[in-house]
Amino acid sequence: MIRYFYLSSFALFCSLVVEAQSVSGTVVDHSNNEALVGAVIMSSFDTTITNESGRFGLNATLPMDIQIRYLGYEEIIVTLKKSGSIIGLKPSSTELGTVIVSAGATNQSIYTSPTSIGVIDTKLLQRDAPFTTTSAINRTPGILMQSGTLNTNRLTIRGIGSRSLYGTNKVKAYYDEIPLTDGSGNSTIEDIDQNFIDRMEIIKGPNSSTYGAGLGGVVRLFSHRPEPLQTSLSVSQTVGSFGMSRFSIRADHNDGKNQITIGLTDLLSEGFRDNSNYNRKQAGITARTQISEKTSISTLAQYTWLKAYIPSSINEDDYLNAPEKAAFTWGQAQGYEQYNKGLLGITLNQQFDNSSDLKVSIFGKYRDAYEPRPFNILTENTQTIGSRAVYSKEWEVFKLHVGTELFRDKYQWSTFENNYTADSNGSVEGALLSENQETRTYQNVFFESNYALTNTISVSAGLNYNHTAYDLITKYWTNGNNNSGAYSFDPVLSPKLGINYQKELFSLFGNISHGFSPPSLEETLYPDGQINPNIKPESGWNYELGTRGQKGGFRYDLVGYYMEIKNLLVAQRTAEDAYVGVNAGVNNHFGVDLLMNYTLDINQNYQFNTFFSGSWMHYEFGEFINDGNSYDGNQLTGVPQWIINGGFELMSSKGFYGNINANYTGEMPMDDANSLYSSGYFLLRSRIGYLLPIKQLEVDLYLGADNLTDTHYASMILINATGFGGAAPRYYYPGNPRSFYTGVKVKYRF
Repeated sequence: MIRYFYLSSFALFCSLVVEAQSVSGTVVDHSNNEALVGAVIMSSFDTTITNESGRFGLNATLPMDIQIRYLGYEEIIVTLKKSGSIIGLKPSSTELGTVIVSAGATNQSIYTSPTSIGVIDTKLLQRDAPFTTTSAINRTPGILMQSGTLNTNRLTIRGIGSRSLYGTNKVKAYYDEIPLTDGSGNSTIEDIDQNFIDRMEIIKGPNSSTYGAGLGGVVRLFSHRPEPLQTSLSVSQTVGSFGMSRFSIRADHNDGKNQITIGLTDLLSEGFRDNSNYNRKQAGITARTQISEKTSISTLAQYTWLKAYIPSSINEDDYLNAPEKAAFTWGQAQGYEQYNKGLLGITLNQQFDNSSDLKVSIFGKYRDAYEPRPFNILTENTQTIGSRAVYSKEWEVFKLHVGTELFRDKYQWSTFENNYTADSNGSVEGALLSENQETRTYQNVFFESNYALTNTISVSAGLNYNHTAYDLITKYWTNGNNNSGAYSFDPVLSPKLGINYQKELFSLFGNISHGFSPPSLEETLYPDGQINPNIKPESGWNYELGTRGQKGGFRYDLVGYYMEIKNLLVAQRTAEDAYVGVNAGVNNHFGVDLLMNYTLDINQNYQFNTFFSGSWMHYEFGEFINDGNSYDGNQLTGVPQWIINGGFELMSSKGFYGNINANYTGEMPMDDANSLYSSGYFLLRSRIGYLLPIKQLEVDLYLGADNLTDTHYASMILINATGFGGAAPRYYYPGNPRSFYTGVKVKYRF
């Protein structure tokens, strides 16, 4: 009898050991994989919190459902099927909380960051049509993204980049750890479809030593990540006015240790204007594997094919009376740009212990382009290779990060005669005019540190060293000159210093930082192809003071800043297709950025949210003499003094949702003399939808409208436009009139 009792007890003990296993996991930020310390994990058996490494342990039986809560992040319920899973949380669109941001090498709570930074997550992107990210970016204070067409965009941060003529320059951009900015300083953020973006972070001003200390700032795009512990397939189709059509499909898998996303998009548009047909096809894959507890590897690959016709800018008479017209010569030549572009990056993240790690990335890019223009035909080929490495070490009150970034651009371009006529039905390639090759090498060495003086006060410091050099080989030029040569800019040291006071959900911060912007390709060369040895990078100092806070459902972010910029780069136009760069003076930028949000929980399924953002931008030429004319005291060309956004939205985890948002953009000077201004304008947008969950299926039906007031406005201006051959100068890119779109997205969770 006693032996039977012992055997029964032993069997019961064994069964309890088998059933009540010790289950572990890790909770991280969904986008940047930063550990979330103090996240609450609840199951029907146990409750615990994550430790300093984001890890937790439970005594429970697998599989089991757990609920995870963390301030500033969306609450989730997931089913654990195995121990060791990594679970990512998405930041809440309506709370600052302790959201982890990547203002530099240090991933930190937004309340402990001494930097002005804007965060745009997936839900904020989905307030608008899925065709572009322009509207979401323009709701961020201090940011202006002008969009002439889907492929002609100019992003400015606090006025930096406003003098770039047809694209984004002097603002650095990264897609995960891969630079989207080329060796000449140009960035094409609009190329990345929403289907491949999980989140955007915009660092305003030269506050990021680890990403090059760019004078304008840094735009970081984070690739899409699968939902935790799920496998799903998403398909969407959107159609709209002016022949707009976007199809996307995406497959996601996340088993806790392996994440993979494969996606494809096809975007088409006939365009509001003549000669503005657009087609972009994009395919991408991202993967992340947790090789061991301390080692992970990530891969990102993307291919883009684009063919976009170019209507170009038009003169004032056409803008007022026939805005649908293309510029006459561009229409006759049927000008367009077409390119194939690819990027590939691999990142190894090695954690040595709980206080140190090393992240190493290698990447490669290429772009092969063909662009028939009225004045010539341009062919381009760019090949880029590079690497980034960051070592981080953390002590009890001190963090240190050191690293380097190096990339090398090989850019080859040729121009040909364009022998189009009124009867040729488009461009006709003629004789070779020029053939060149430029190799540009760009190196950053940097460090950042953070020291906690007290429980509430921390100090950060950083230093960036940059060296840029290029070699030019002229293979052919019509004048027969050999313009080959080498040039190297003087090394630039850019320090920064910041201080932050934080108590609960309130912070006060300030910083001083230095930044620079290298000249573009056009600014480094004279019109005849010779090297311009006198050109210097723009450089300047930035001073900021700001505060952030949250009480109940109300939150705010207020920043005042001053920036002084020396060696202002000016592209002087000497012909329709020729420019020369000069350093023309000093700029003074004063500004205030304000962001406010109030959220009200109606019930467990619905939430009401109101939002407001405003930018006051007083930018003026301090000392500016160009071509013998003095423009001292004039307003900076191509930037308004006021941008205001506001609106409200009803959010729902299931059922009806909707929003309406308004934008006011003030008048902008179109020439340095401030003799011409574009008109200020008011735009109204709205989107409504219904989210219908059916077991494992989720159906999202939506309808939206842009420019509801049918405002006639210039969505982009060409500053300092010059008329040639007696033609009127072409300053204006007309914005689309009232337009509508509708679509459906179907998601199936396996």
